[in-house]
Amino acid sequence: MNHNLFQDNHFLDFHTHHLRHVDRDDVTEIVSIHMGKERAHQYFTIGIHPWWIEQLLTSTQSDELKLQLSDPHCLAMGEIGLDNTKGPSLKIQTELFKSLLHLAEDLKKPVVIHCVRAFDQLIKIKKEFPLIPNWCVHGFGRHAILARQLVDQGFYLSLMPNMPSSKYEDIIKSVPLDRIFLETDSMPDVNIEEIYFRISKLSGIEISDLCRQLNRNAREFFKI
Repeated sequence: MNHNLFQDNHFLDFHTHHLRHVDRDDVTEIVSIHMGKERAHQYFTIGIHPWWIEQLLTSTQSDELKLQLSDPHCLAMGEIGLDNTKGPSLKIQTELFKSLLHLAEDLKKPVVIHCVRAFDQLIKIKKEFPLIPNWCVHGFGRHAILARQLVDQGFYLSLMPNMPSSKYEDIIKSVPLDRIFLETDSMPDVNIEEIYFRISKLSGIEISDLCRQLNRNAREFFKI
């Protein structure tokens, strides 16, 4: 594992689906791969997204995931999770989700979570897997009360890009900065550096301090 991966002066894009800044030395991008797609050439996470579940976890899929998760460039399992608005039934999603969590637990991998309107279920399931080192809800765009509840339950939060300023401000005020990440999620016309500058302006935190803290968070989250 590259112990210099999360450098204090880098802009960290915690969750994206395509490398967009390979020409920049000051941007670190973690690419989320859906199993079955080509592996990223740099650091990545891998999982089975709840939207694209075609069947419950097969032994072949399990073996492939174990192989990918053992790659030193693979930082976590994800994104995986629950979505109450899209995909197969929540019952099927939950069964697959738990199968994936068992794998993550066996391999001591942190997990990156996609969750839509299923946070009560997510919190309950997390308690069943105490040996998974860290959990992060990516693309979080809900209210500050839920943000605080999730952090109190041990989650990290990677904030959705392009939220209203008032929502960013409420969450930053309610949640310790050592539980936060920022991401682009490969949204068009979204630049990770611009997100950092926006958060800096809203929070009064210097860009250098924000970069330092979020990279420190990543080292802790990924146990690097």
